[in-house]
Amino acid sequence: MLSHDILYLILPIIIMFSLFFMRVSHPLSAGLVLLIQTTLVAVASGTLNKTFWFFYILFLIFLGGMMVVFIYVASLASNEQFTIDINFFLVSFMIVTFVFLLLTIYDPIILSNKMLMMSSSLMNKYKFSSNSLFNSPIYNAPSAFFTFFIISYLLLALLVVVKIMKSSSGGLRLMTYENTSA
Repeated sequence: MLSHDILYLILPIIIMFSLFFMRVSHPLSAGLVLLIQTTLVAVASGTLNKTFWFFYILFLIFLGGMMVVFIYVASLASNEQFTIDINFFLVSFMIVTFVFLLLTIYDPIILSNKMLMMSSSLMNKYKFSSNSLFNSPIYNAPSAFFTFFIISYLLLALLVVVKIMKSSSGGLRLMTYENTSA
């Protein structure tokens, strides 16, 4: 049940950083939020499996690709002031804490001891089987949700990057300079 407890700690923090990521305007702070959020998603996904190797490799690939994009955007961005909206951060922290408390209070696994015993016996049976690494593809029960979450997150990141880099409104548009030397 350790992974269940870790997920209850990590998932609200992931939600809070997702809300914070939408309000960040500076590319370097967006890269920092992305680094923290990617680390938390890799840890949350890795706790459900016996080894972290797949999620470690996924973390490196995802982080490498997104950091290249943010370094490129940071080189195009002007030197703007680095500001943090503390009020939004505090409000999102309070909302996520409230949601975390509601999830903890009304969790059916915590409320039902029978379900808790059944899930822990299934987890023990799963963890101690000799071929558990070969019988648990990433699309099966315990990690299917996180696989879908990572795929959705990568799709959302792709759509955001495509929207940012539209040639008519983004940072990659061609600049036409007027001839001032004439």
